[in-house]
Amino acid sequence: MPNTRESVVKIGQLFGREYCRFDEAVVRLYKPTATATEVEQATNPAWPPLPKRPTGVRPSGSHRLPFRYRPPVNEYDHHPVIRAVCDALRIGNYSYKTLKNYKQALIALIRYADPKPVDELTKADFLKYLLFLVNKKRLQAATINVHINSWKFYQEKVLQRDKELYDVPYPRQAQKLPTVYSVEEVKAIFRATTSLKYRTLFRVVYGTGLRLSEVANLKLTDLDRARRLLTVRAGKGKKDRIVMLSAKLEDYLNEYLTQYHPRTFLFEDAERSEPLANRTIQQVYSDVVRYAGIAKRGGIHSLRHSFATHLLEGGTDIRTIQALLGHESILTTMRYTHVTADRIGSLKSPLDHL
Repeated sequence: MPNTRESVVKIGQLFGREYCRFDEAVVRLYKPTATATEVEQATNPAWPPLPKRPTGVRPSGSHRLPFRYRPPVNEYDHHPVIRAVCDALRIGNYSYKTLKNYKQALIALIRYADPKPVDELTKADFLKYLLFLVNKKRLQAATINVHINSWKFYQEKVLQRDKELYDVPYPRQAQKLPTVYSVEEVKAIFRATTSLKYRTLFRVVYGTGLRLSEVANLKLTDLDRARRLLTVRAGKGKKDRIVMLSAKLEDYLNEYLTQYHPRTFLFEDAERSEPLANRTIQQVYSDVVRYAGIAKRGGIHSLRHSFATHLLEGGTDIRTIQALLGHESILTTMRYTHVTADRIGSLKSPLDHL
C-alpha cells in the first residue's frame, strides 16, 4: 500500500478510528493537503527522534511524553469480560476510580486463570486465587477486598448468578489509627512548602478536611466567598457536601489567586486547564514532609486526619465532624476519638491515686 493520505484514510475507515493508533503526524494527514515533510514524519520510523526529558523532572504533569511515545492501549481493553464489566459500571454511574480498580483486578484474574475462561471459574477456584494473592503476592487486606468486590460485581451484575455461587468472605483488616500531626508539625509543613500554589493547597486540605481527589478537582465556582462556604461536588460516593471556608483560609486563597490566575480548576496544571495529578500532589507533599524533618509516616490525608482530630480536641461534636468529612457511617468518624491526645493526656491513671 502506498504511503499516501488516501491509504491512511482507508485504514481508518476499514478498522475504525478508535482501533487505530496513528502517529501524531499521521493524524495530520487527514487534512485535505499534506506536505512532503508530514508524509516523511508519518512513514519513516526513524524520524523524529524521541525527545529527551528534562533532567530531574518526573514523567508526570506538564512533562508527559507526546501521544506517539506513550504505550499502546491495554491489550485487555477489548476483552469481553472487561468490556462487560466496564459497561455495567458506567450504566450504574460508578466512579472512574472504581472502574479503574475493578478493571485492574479482573485483568489480574484473567491472567491467573488463563487458559480457563473467567466465567467458568467456581467459588473454590476464586478462593484459591485469593490464597495466591495473599501468600505469593503479599497483598494487603484492603487490596484483597477490591479483588473480591470486582469478582462479586462481575458475578452478580454481568453473569447474574445466585449469591451462593460466588459469595466469599472478606479478610479482616487491621484497625490502624490514622497519622495525626501536632499543630506545630502542621506549621512546619507549611513553612517548608516554598511553592505558594502547593502551600495554599495543603492549607485548604487542613482547613477543610478535604480528600486528595476532592481538593484536586475543586473549581473556582465551588467557592462561595459571600457565605464563606466551599462546595465539594461528587465526593466519595458521588455525594455533594458543604464545608466551611475560614477567614484565614480566604486570605490565603486571595494571595494565591492574585499571583496565579486559574481558569477553571482552583489548582491547575501550569500548562493546561486541568487539575493537578494526584500523584504529583502526593510526591510534592512527601518531599515537603521529609524536608520539614517530620518522622511520622503518612500521605497528604494525614492533614485531613489532623483537621478532624484537632476539631474534636477543640470541642466540636462528632456528628458535625462526620458531615464535614463526608463519612457515610459515624463509625468511620469515631476512630478519631481514639487519637485525641489532649483528652488522653488529661486522664488520671489509677497509678496516680496510689
